[in-house]
Amino acid sequence: MSLKTVMIVEDDMAIRRLYSFLLTNSGYDVIEAEDGMDALEKFTQQPCDLIITDMNMPRMGGMQLVEKLRETSYKDKVYIIMVTAYGTPDTEKEAIRRGSNEYIAKPFDFEELEGRVRDYFEKSENATHS
Repeated sequence: MSLKTVMIVEDDMAIRRLYSFLLTNSGYDVIEAEDGMDALEKFTQQPCDLIITDMNMPRMGGMQLVEKLRETSYKDKVYIIMVTAYGTPDTEKEAIRRGSNEYIAKPFDFEELEGRVRDYFEKSENATHS
């Protein structure tokens, strides 16, 4: 079984490192990116299965990142979870409209995020084995 790869796109280094540490301990291979531009560069070198991205970041935010990723040849191969501290029903609809698969408003328990990551990989494994 191949290692499941998750990219964390978050401009707050402490939060990014925390997510990275916790997801690595949960058995995932983690790539860190500090914003959308960094994420796009890293994604072209090392595509991943799932991206957890913050919405508001300098240079390129999560909404723009999702749009750019959905324009690439990998558009259907990467699952995207949008995270924001500024969540409203409108921003959630906009994130989904632009191509996010899921949306989580901060603050949230890490267990919720890790559960969504685990659910995604379990569903994708079941889909390939059925």
